[in-house]
Amino acid sequence: MKKSLFVFVLSLFCLNAKSQDILDVITKEVCSCANEKKDMLKDAASEKVQMQLGLCIISSFSSHEKEVTAKYGNVMEAEGAMEKLGGDVGIKMASVCPDVLMMFADMESESGEEIEEIPALTLEGKIIEIKPEQFLTVIVKDNSGRNYTFLVLTFFEDSNLFIENKLKKNDKVSVQYWEQEFYDAKAKDFRYYKVIQGIKKI
Repeated sequence: MKKSLFVFVLSLFCLNAKSQDILDVITKEVCSCANEKKDMLKDAASEKVQMQLGLCIISSFSSHEKEVTAKYGNVMEAEGAMEKLGGDVGIKMASVCPDVLMMFADMESESGEEIEEIPALTLEGKIIEIKPEQFLTVIVKDNSGRNYTFLVLTFFEDSNLFIENKLKKNDKVSVQYWEQEFYDAKAKDFRYYKVIQGIKKI
């Protein structure tokens, strides 16, 4: 009985240590990722700075999904889980790479003073396809018959429509989006992507 109890306690300790370690791993990867983007974001708008930091976190999460889920639950579905992960990484960055964190904070402050917030664009059309790849991809055909490809990268008010599979092929929708520049590893170049900020059935 005592041996079984010891094994149980030891397993709990190891699980907790592992979950603590994964935050260190992700933070170091985010610090490295953010440092590589500093020149690209030197004069960028605050929204772009935030987006790139978020992508650094998502990229690291994708490499350690199992360990992150053990600590935070399903961060892509559980309410507030992604924000909790991002907040914990931000706090940890203050000790792991304070210079990088301050550099991005200064960028965001300066861009907020100099550059107006860019309003979201709107497009109405019919859903042609929803592809659950590394990032959810949504193809919408507008009223003129032209297809547009959108990415779902961040949480927004009606994102539960995707999470709960309430949007289907041929549904008519109104999409709010921003155009963001990201690095395309296949093309080995930067290109603009349409990132959904809101979506409603019409």
